[in-house]
Amino acid sequence: MTDEQPRTDGADEAPDWAAYYRHTLGREARPLFARGMGLVGAMGVESGQAIEVGFGDGTETLALLADGWQVLAIDPTLQAAEVLRSRVPPDLVARLEVRTTAAQDLVLPPFDLLYAGYALSFVAPAAFPGWWAGMRAALRSGGYLVVNVFGDRDTWADDPAMTFVDRATLLTMLDGLEILDLAEEDADGPAFSGPKHWHVFDVVARRPAG
Repeated sequence: MTDEQPRTDGADEAPDWAAYYRHTLGREARPLFARGMGLVGAMGVESGQAIEVGFGDGTETLALLADGWQVLAIDPTLQAAEVLRSRVPPDLVARLEVRTTAAQDLVLPPFDLLYAGYALSFVAPAAFPGWWAGMRAALRSGGYLVVNVFGDRDTWADDPAMTFVDRATLLTMLDGLEILDLAEEDADGPAFSGPKHWHVFDVVARRPAG
């Protein structure tokens, strides 16, 4: 496990996004993304409207574009947008829209696939329930969620600016969706900011057609 966000423990210390993107640039697609897209592909879905929340260095957004998806890429940092735009092949630019904003400040358009790797827990707790409900409402019939969220035993669970859930809460959040894959990691491991305890739920879910 590698920390996919440069969180800091000091209230006045800003994350070093430039260093973070240098650290992650050139990596392979995250395992959750690869697993989720494999399941989506197995269902016969090849393209549509995709959204990535917290696209970071753009690796997964680029993979979606290469596979034929129309992509709305969302990230609050200007550095992320600059990195992504510099990496998009000219023939794929027309299928990409980039929004430099926090996810919680954006009303999502209807979509067929949403991917969010190590990003959703950075939606503030006060905003998270409303954002999740809006996201569920925008998920089209037959559409997919490929996301993860931090669990309540994570090292960072005492951060009041972040959202953490237990398994029962997560299952309530997914009520009415078909869960294709649900994995839980609860172990010590390395992170960009140093060693930590990881408690993360990986989810691949589908809104039933019709």
